[in-house]
Amino acid sequence: MWNLAKICAIVAMCLVATGSAAAIDMSQPFVTVSVPRTSMLYLGEVWGPDLKQVGARVNAHVVANCPYHLEASFQGLKHEAGHATISFANMSVAINGRHVFSSAQRVPIATSDEPTPSGGVDVPINLQVGVKGMALYPAGRYAGALVITVMAGP
Repeated sequence: MWNLAKICAIVAMCLVATGSAAAIDMSQPFVTVSVPRTSMLYLGEVWGPDLKQVGARVNAHVVANCPYHLEASFQGLKHEAGHATISFANMSVAINGRHVFSSAQRVPIATSDEPTPSGGVDVPINLQVGVKGMALYPAGRYAGALVITVMAGP
């Protein structure tokens, strides 16, 4: 009964995007990625021993004057007070429908052989996280980082 009462609010996804608004030299190849001002997305709550799925979606805005490639990785979930890290063995993670099996694995989320239009394009990022075995971890909030890797070129 105690395990069923254990609720974990997962605040997961500190988006790591490119730097601040600096002057861009338009003669050089560039790719910029921006996300909404709120850098935290609420994935939901999980509890109990069975696999529980939660998720969130955000649009990344991409402006590029050259071909580009975007990849994403998920760094896992860590207790806000540092008491625990949820093992990837107890998680199911998918980014845009492609499963991620470790914190080092990256999945492609956008590729273009051409520059974007001058206004840029929106790239949807759909993060789905499943967690099982919550009885093994302390109750509380967990946070994780979705890292976006930006590369110029094909």
